[in-house]
Amino acid sequence: MTERESGIGKLLDLARGDRKYLETLDKLRRNIVVMFTDIQGSTAYFDKHGDAAGLLMVHQCNDTLNKIVDSHGGRVIKTIGDGMLATFDDCGQSVEAGIEMQHGLRELDMVQAEGDHIAIRIGIHYDTGIVRSRDVFGDVVNVASRIESVAQARQIVISESLYDRVVDLGFQLAKLGRFLLKGKKTERTLYEVVWDPTRQQDTDHGGGAADKHPSSGLRLQLIDKAGVMKAEYPVSNSLTIGRTEGDITFPEDQAMAPSGARIFLDEDQLFVQDLSGGAENIFIRIAGGYTLQDQDIVLMGRHVFRFREIAGAMSAANELGVSLEEASRTLEQPVAELQPLNVGSGTQPHCPLSLDEVGFGRMKGTYTFPEDKLMSRAHARILQRAEDFIVEDLGSRNGTFVKVRGTAPLNVNGMILLGSQLLRVA
Repeated sequence: MTERESGIGKLLDLARGDRKYLETLDKLRRNIVVMFTDIQGSTAYFDKHGDAAGLLMVHQCNDTLNKIVDSHGGRVIKTIGDGMLATFDDCGQSVEAGIEMQHGLRELDMVQAEGDHIAIRIGIHYDTGIVRSRDVFGDVVNVASRIESVAQARQIVISESLYDRVVDLGFQLAKLGRFLLKGKKTERTLYEVVWDPTRQQDTDHGGGAADKHPSSGLRLQLIDKAGVMKAEYPVSNSLTIGRTEGDITFPEDQAMAPSGARIFLDEDQLFVQDLSGGAENIFIRIAGGYTLQDQDIVLMGRHVFRFREIAGAMSAANELGVSLEEASRTLEQPVAELQPLNVGSGTQPHCPLSLDEVGFGRMKGTYTFPEDKLMSRAHARILQRAEDFIVEDLGSRNGTFVKVRGTAPLNVNGMILLGSQLLRVA
């Protein structure tokens, strides 16, 4: 048995070795609605105005959200950085609270100066959880977190189980599409609560989502380094791309595989498929959050990282109700890390994710890469929530990308890095 397996065993033994403990957990299981929120734009606000002003802004936002949760019969369990975890007993009240939150934050945002805009994204799920007096545990929390990571700024995304309970309550709901959430073998259908009909609905969901698309009118645009469109290709049912094989070829691009990728429609959803058998580096630009899975490849600026986590560690920690720091201490090693794959001079070989929030940037963050001119000053961050590690782009100039593993959904305005070519869906 490896040290890593032994460490996980210590965690699991603590959680499962006591029969009375397990019996107590069973008595605490009941149906519950779990909501996650996350403030978008806070990092830029902190960077521009300083910590004091940033903390005041986050406090104002969370104070507004807390009052709304309370007025709808909910309970704020905890704040996580500039995010929040809340629970509700009533499904309809949870959706009403989400709508009021969006309106409330928009009113706060309207008094902000140009360039200081803030917004929230919201994910809500209904299922069985372990509910204690001051906390909630179980898969209901994990799924809610993963749904929130799908949402974009000013968006409310709900699970199918919650949709079934509120569909007849008069809310305006729109189907987003099928999602393969981390840890789930089958795709889940997610829905958006349309709280502002004037808001554009075709936002990019990065590697996490795919909206319903029209069957015609889709185009794939080739973008140069200056952000200018160089060429445009219509997408009907299927479009293949490669260096020497496909409907579109780039014979001069030695970074592209002979047969690279296929862009295709399936039941009005758009997908990208790796045709190279893993030889091709196909990356999708994330917008909002992306739930990392073990061995995911992440691109920030010129730096390529591999995400690694100890399988089962956060699951055991969540079952116990212990923190990331406590789990790492028990295991005597980080639960998760980013490992740079193109290590240069001065680049550390490992970036442990031992805090609830870890930042990456050229000049600002837990880990900085001052020699990387393609990385923004504050580029991205990774948040630990429940069992998950979620990477978020911080409005970087060149974006944060995640490598496609097999097939991944796309959306209008989604961007693909294929070889050395940057392509955008329009």
